[in-house]
Amino acid sequence: MSEIPTEQTYIAALWEQPTLCLAFFGVQFHTKEGQRLYQQSGIQDEMFPALEAARSEGLLLTRQMMTEEGPVSMQYWRSYADLDQWARHLPHSRWWQWLTENAGKGLGFYHEIYQVKTAEALYERGTKPVGPAVFCSLHSVKNGEGKSKERQQHFVGAANEAERIAKQK
Repeated sequence: MSEIPTEQTYIAALWEQPTLCLAFFGVQFHTKEGQRLYQQSGIQDEMFPALEAARSEGLLLTRQMMTEEGPVSMQYWRSYADLDQWARHLPHSRWWQWLTENAGKGLGFYHEIYQVKTAEALYERGTKPVGPAVFCSLHSVKNGEGKSKERQQHFVGAANEAERIAKQK
């Protein structure tokens, strides 16, 4: 990651990740029993070390959040293929099995997966790096320059090139 002073507006060069995939994994607690059941499953204890290890398999960044329904893991993956490959092995496959077997017992589980086709990550002055600014290089931009469409096209061009190369393989 480049060092950009937080006194400047900057962008994360998302075009460096032309096959970016964004995933959200959430657990909803409907009852105290459902929350207790999940806590006793051990999934939470395994999750953080497993996600750290997944960095070598294409996980770029993960952020844990809490909603009124329960915890959510927001994950940036290098590609959907990387996420799909990782999800088919332990420990994720065991977690998925446990969650599907226990769904409806006071808890629920969901995921949302987005394959990014164009993206922009702009951070105004005073913003510390978060999201893509953690795993992309950073570039200063003039505050209010209004070049979002141009930056989005830069991402599209990189994504099209990545797709062309993948088809040749």
